[in-house]
Amino acid sequence: MEYTFELINDFKIIEVKVFSIFEENDAVIMGKMIRKKAIELNYKILYDFSQSINRISYTKAYYWFREHYDNIDIKYRYIPTAHITNEEDFVFFNFFETTCINSGIRIKLFRKRDDALEWLYTN
Repeated sequence: MEYTFELINDFKIIEVKVFSIFEENDAVIMGKMIRKKAIELNYKILYDFSQSINRISYTKAYYWFREHYDNIDIKYRYIPTAHITNEEDFVFFNFFETTCINSGIRIKLFRKRDDALEWLYTN
């Protein structure tokens, strides 16, 4: 999985751009690293998946935090996180957003970067 990230220090946001196919193992490694850094810096997260292809199943998405993050730090659930998606993966990310919100996880789905940044500024 190919990705880059940068710190937007003025707004305390880590922006992550994913450019390739993403599967569970690589996404878990990336997610743990980004969430750990966000906790350390007290930053929010913006994931841009608009140039990528999802290969994670709905079942894996449903249990994502429970299986991968809750045993590390329960605070991972409360980092405001915005996801930008492409049209092909919108239904998957919409499902993921609903599942997360129902579990108390602070996440929101967007199609445009400006909308995602605005939400992060106010949350």
